[in-house]
Amino acid sequence: MVLMAPGGRVPKDRSWKAAKVMMAKVDAFLDSLVTFNKEKIPEACLKAIQPYLKDPEFQPDLVASKSLAAAGLCSWVLNIVRFYEVYCEVEPKRQALSKANAELATAQGKLGAIKSKIH
Repeated sequence: MVLMAPGGRVPKDRSWKAAKVMMAKVDAFLDSLVTFNKEKIPEACLKAIQPYLKDPEFQPDLVASKSLAAAGLCSWVLNIVRFYEVYCEVEPKRQALSKANAELATAQGKLGAIKSKIH
């Protein structure tokens, strides 16, 4: 509920009842998990999810004793947040690499032109 809040507007009601309403249409809910934009998580959602992540009982192994489906969702949340943290660290490096490769290609083109004039 928290991560999937539209536009980062985290709902005040995060009760089990509200969660069941959100998951009532199983196909739509599963599709929203599969198509979740894990590269753009609003800051408000990340902030709101922190208490859950810090809860020592929010672990798939512990949750599985109550519900395998809930354990799967717990695992999904943990992995999506971890992916986002890694993505935020790696993406600027990817962009810098792309820029450096473009500059290298330009420099190699200029070098090739100069070499052809020399020979």
